Amino acid sequence: MTLSQRHIRRILLPTGAAAATALILVGCSGSPEDTPATPAADLDQSVIFALREDPLCLDPQQTSLTTALNVGRQLLDSLLDQDPDTGEIVPWLAEDWEINDDLTSYTFTLQEGVTFSDGTALTGDVVAANFDAIAELGAGASLANSYLAGYTGTEIISDTEFVVMFDAPNVQFLQGATTMSLGILAEASATAEPEERCAAPIGSGPFTLASYVANDSVVIEGRDGYAWGSQLRGHEGEAYLDTVTFPIITEASVRTGGLESGEYDVIQDLPYVDESRFGTAEYHLYAKANPGVPNSFVVNTTQGLMGDETVRRAMSMGLDRDQINVIAGSLSGSAPTGVLTRSTPGYLDQSSLLAYDPDGAQALLEADGWALGSDEIYEKDGTRLTATVTAFYAQDVLEAAQIQLRDVGIDLQLNMVSAGDFFGVIATGEYEMLGAALTRTDPDVLRVLLSTTSASRWGIVDDPELEALLQEQGRLADPAERQDVVDRIQERVATKAYVIPTLEPVQLHASRAGVEGVTFDSASRIVLFDAAVTAP
Repeated sequence: MTLSQRHIRRILLPTGAAAATALILVGCSGSPEDTPATPAADLDQSVIFALREDPLCLDPQQTSLTTALNVGRQLLDSLLDQDPDTGEIVPWLAEDWEINDDLTSYTFTLQEGVTFSDGTALTGDVVAANFDAIAELGAGASLANSYLAGYTGTEIISDTEFVVMFDAPNVQFLQGATTMSLGILAEASATAEPEERCAAPIGSGPFTLASYVANDSVVIEGRDGYAWGSQLRGHEGEAYLDTVTFPIITEASVRTGGLESGEYDVIQDLPYVDESRFGTAEYHLYAKANPGVPNSFVVNTTQGLMGDETVRRAMSMGLDRDQINVIAGSLSGSAPTGVLTRSTPGYLDQSSLLAYDPDGAQALLEADGWALGSDEIYEKDGTRLTATVTAFYAQDVLEAAQIQLRDVGIDLQLNMVSAGDFFGVIATGEYEMLGAALTRTDPDVLRVLLSTTSASRWGIVDDPELEALLQEQGRLADPAERQDVVDRIQERVATKAYVIPTLEPVQLHASRAGVEGVTFDSASRIVLFDAAVTAP
């Protein structure tokens, strides 16, 4: 006996008020998304889209860097897609699917006629090669592997039908199949060396990679004959754009200046401080709140003072998140009120646990034997209350938190590094806290972040009760039962301050008014399939 598509969609989604809350921030501010773009026939359908950083690796199966995923989404398709507004899972490369009752096997039927840009056909064998390669990559594809937890192999029934099998229930796999992390590469790419895959992934997407020069630019070109876009796209057939050139422009002021001067048609990551300035008729703003774990201090309880629950809780109580949002947040965003963002299915409002209480933070520390030193920083048994957060973005958020914690007697040190060094630090485990968010449209993101079995474990905690809950939610098909466990996970994570939220991030990009149709997928990553040049 199997569960139908209609029933399985309900497994991953909250019901009632929780579902409504999860959609509050999802959407686009100041963009023409509700009206599909119409390309101007007499204009060159080429745009220059300035990126904020080098993507480092263009293979979505190997990276979790937002910039890389924004490019990779254009090159790769996924088996399924997820509506960013409703959370509904819909067909894409797979036109049908069934799941057995214990969530250990997923049977897919592929669309016919899909090909990769190297001319090879999409078959069940190719999908199997992808999933097998991800498993072999191990930590090199940590996020992708987290969705394939318990993967034992793929059984081929025919060219278009196959069964993905697991040794234990895996409720998160279906939503994972909508992500770029499980996007499907041509077999030549899937079986290539990791470095080759990073430099030149071959996908079935609406664009192909023309060139990638590290620290300089990426160029993609529209693919002739593309005809299998997701039903969530605004038109059928090929992408409107012929060419997208992505210069790598690390200085935000240079990106905004280039947009004003006309040098760039679109820019990634418009600084929040410039949101009002570009909110005029001359520009379009594209904004969408990230689902998943908000910008947070993600703690490693084996390092420094992070094993001390009193210290962690005092840090959380000492943060004025509303003020941080005013200082460093988007006009379309708001302060975090949970260890999941509001746009995440299964979100639990934890406003009371995250309330700003500087006096309570100091009282908590002093009750545990901490005393203010001569420099107004707490000390205990000769140890100064200092903690270090390592990050590669959102420095303004961290600086605001640093000032607030200094006011309650906690010395927060910032270790700002490059993206490459950040992931290198994660690999060593030698950090006290990470300043980071983790995006995913499912509460299973907390298992990915915190479980001892996760290849993408950033939060290092020793909590058997939490670990049992993280595993349990991944085995439950009933939405109400799963939501109950997910609520208990969120309560424990917030109460123990394993994740200390700072800001709900909003992806904010801008284009000149003559470029329209930039949209987002359910993980707030850019989709350029419907983008077009509509005016000079």
